Amino acid sequence: MNTNVDLIISGTELFKNLKLNEPNGIKNHEIIGNLKQFKECFMHFFHKGSAAERFFTNSLDFEKVLELVKNLKQQWFIGGNAALMAQGISKRFSDAEILLIGPVGPKLKELLSQNIQVMDDTLVAKDEVHLILEYEAKETIESIQTPQANRFIVSYDIKNSRMELIDQFFNITSIQKPDITIVSGLHLLETQNSSYRSETLKKLTNLLKNRDHKMVHLELGSISEKSLMKNILESGLLSEVNSLGLNEQELLFLAYSSETAPHSNYYMEMNGSLELIKIIDILEWILTAYGSKEHSNSRFSRIHFHYLKFHIIAELDIGVWSNSISSLISGSKVAAKQACGFDFDDLSNEVALEDFVEMKIPYEYDENKNIFLRMDQEKSFKFNASEPVIKIHRGKIKFYFTPTLVCKKPLKTVGLGDAISSNGIIYSEFNSI
Repeated sequence: MNTNVDLIISGTELFKNLKLNEPNGIKNHEIIGNLKQFKECFMHFFHKGSAAERFFTNSLDFEKVLELVKNLKQQWFIGGNAALMAQGISKRFSDAEILLIGPVGPKLKELLSQNIQVMDDTLVAKDEVHLILEYEAKETIESIQTPQANRFIVSYDIKNSRMELIDQFFNITSIQKPDITIVSGLHLLETQNSSYRSETLKKLTNLLKNRDHKMVHLELGSISEKSLMKNILESGLLSEVNSLGLNEQELLFLAYSSETAPHSNYYMEMNGSLELIKIIDILEWILTAYGSKEHSNSRFSRIHFHYLKFHIIAELDIGVWSNSISSLISGSKVAAKQACGFDFDDLSNEVALEDFVEMKIPYEYDENKNIFLRMDQEKSFKFNASEPVIKIHRGKIKFYFTPTLVCKKPLKTVGLGDAISSNGIIYSEFNSI
């Protein structure tokens, strides 16, 4: 349900031009109240090389930043999880019928593919603008060097943050009855008060409960406020979706907010590469705690986790999902190609792609130089590059793991998660029981 336009600039160039009198600092802020907090929060994630999204509390400071970036090199792109997924699917799956429901302004309408259907009552007079501050590995700001390429997103967004089109969304989908429904934009509720959040989540959960949709995928989005994540977990919303897509920041913050998940403090402790075993532990906990099971009304049974170095699909082994290996590989492949500026469907560019990417999986060698991945406390798994998906079972949960081909010099990092999840969900096969 979240649609906007992304204005992409260099994060390092912006802060070279943003003149602040206050002392420089590195500090996380859940909400950005002024320009000093803006820089502190950006630097907090820049020095770790982590993706994040934050929101301005007033329009004046955000407008000041937008005015400043007019003097910088800039690019306009489609933004918002819903719009990015719709655009990506339209480009990679030409025979798909796509209906986009969210606030669509003039610039966004101009950028969208012609085969994406937009209803008249979702058109708005002014676009919601999200500012994307991108940076490459080893870029430096005031002696602070970032370890890897990533981006920081800021906005002052009213229509999406209030989920104002929620009724239109369910009215339209109840008539159209799509095979796949993708819900996104919950992270934008951070700008709203606790009462509004609770009421919106309750409404969304009830509308999903009474739906006539074949399959629903929830793309979580970057959340920084613990109370909102707890609200989502306690609302029953996960029980009403079939599939969940999220990245490392979102997964670790979910565990941290729950306070009962294994490694719940890993969000605060993690520095550098993720520990694969801990990620699997958390995925197992989420599906066990919230997933479909006997004598349960939950529909939730699948998680697609995407991280810079590897992807995992975790599924409850209850017979509703198939083609998961193709789903996982397609997500990994589109991430590499999109980051490097290659066309996903053009098979002729795949030999050339090898020169632009590298694998950064956590691994260990044996005495014969075979690569092994330690995915469980008890055993390691041999990795075969010609069959790059490893499958393991833990109880009633199946895990599919594959390394990603990381682009050495990415041209664009925004929207990779949306491309990964949308490709993964299109390639997956869902059989309702």
